[in-house]
Amino acid sequence: MSRLPLLELDDIPEEYHHLFTDDYLGDRHIFRVWAHNPEVLQATLEYLDTLYDQLGDRRKELVILTVARARDARYEWHQHVDIARDKGVTLQEMRAIGGDDFSMFDDAEYVLLQYARAVESGTVTDQIHDALTREYSPAEIVALGLLVDFYVGLCNYIAAVDLPFEGGEFVGWIPEEQAVSELFG
Repeated sequence: MSRLPLLELDDIPEEYHHLFTDDYLGDRHIFRVWAHNPEVLQATLEYLDTLYDQLGDRRKELVILTVARARDARYEWHQHVDIARDKGVTLQEMRAIGGDDFSMFDDAEYVLLQYARAVESGTVTDQIHDALTREYSPAEIVALGLLVDFYVGLCNYIAAVDLPFEGGEFVGWIPEEQAVSELFG
């Protein structure tokens, strides 16, 4: 049970109802908790949209899954297994991230995931940073670092409010095809 109530649409000021349409957020628990402060919710979503646009859907999802796994953040992992499937991340790639094995990724994605783990843990070295600069622009590196930082904080916040995830049982760190199909269709 969440430490903050999950608000219903009727509990949220009408001017923010557009945020909860299926075309935008839908009905995810994290947004229903953030809706206790709808101005912050809207501003946060605008910030995230800017970061997402800088990295593209696939890379964004790879980074989020990497941070969620590194933080053992079941809610974020569970949500993004569902989301990442629609953004070009395969179940095999999710299993690799869930098992902390980035070897199947090409050089550009490998260094992206290594950098995400290093930022998450506060262990970025010159070697990792230099490898990243060979694959990504300074603007992308800024967006990547801020995205990782945001999701580290989000994982901590979700743990603080004890947010339950949607979709039945936890999909697992090494998700199986059948479980994913049953949970997410």
